[in-house]
Amino acid sequence: MLWDIDGTILRAKGAGRRAMNQAFAETFGIEGAFDDVVMHGRIDLDFIAEVFADHEVDKRKLEDFLFAYYRALQKEATPENMELLPGVVDVLQEAERRGYLYNALGTGNVEVGARIKLDAFDLNHFFPVGGFCERPAHRYEVLDNAIEQAKAYYGIEFAPRDVIVIGDTVRDIEAARKLKVRVVAVATGGSRYEELAAHQPDLLLPDLLEQARLFAWIEEHASA
Repeated sequence: MLWDIDGTILRAKGAGRRAMNQAFAETFGIEGAFDDVVMHGRIDLDFIAEVFADHEVDKRKLEDFLFAYYRALQKEATPENMELLPGVVDVLQEAERRGYLYNALGTGNVEVGARIKLDAFDLNHFFPVGGFCERPAHRYEVLDNAIEQAKAYYGIEFAPRDVIVIGDTVRDIEAARKLKVRVVAVATGGSRYEELAAHQPDLLLPDLLEQARLFAWIEEHASA
């Protein structure tokens, strides 16, 4: 199972945006650079590149910005500032208990940022491997890399029918369709339930409290 983070596992409640604004102000002296940026379902380095271009900032300073972002995010990404979404831990634990399901990340976050967010709720141990934003890319490329990383880590040649993307936006559905893998959409983040339904995911849930429906669907898929 390839998991998105923001809106699927947790709600950052602006922690990432605040950290990026702080980092941009610290590095370039420009306040509020990310205030109007749409982030849901997007790749970190894509919208960061747009902000750099909008403010005519030297792209060679990207690493300086990212280091400042990680420092700021460590302070912002706390359990008090964010929300762990209902049912997530139960699903992760049940997947591990079943033994034939393997968790991995498939996120548009840069890896250090992703790990900082997950660490706030002690979730990193569920995700020994994943695909992350390593360069500006399409979302399906991030997921494709996640699959390859999972194959190498777990030593299993996962076929497309064995891969389940779990995400909260239309972009997650579109990326899964591009790769011809299964997709479970949860209406806890960037796209409304009706919008997700219109894009026909393989399974649509209001949230991950519907664990019974999720695992019944997985069992049906496994026996197909």
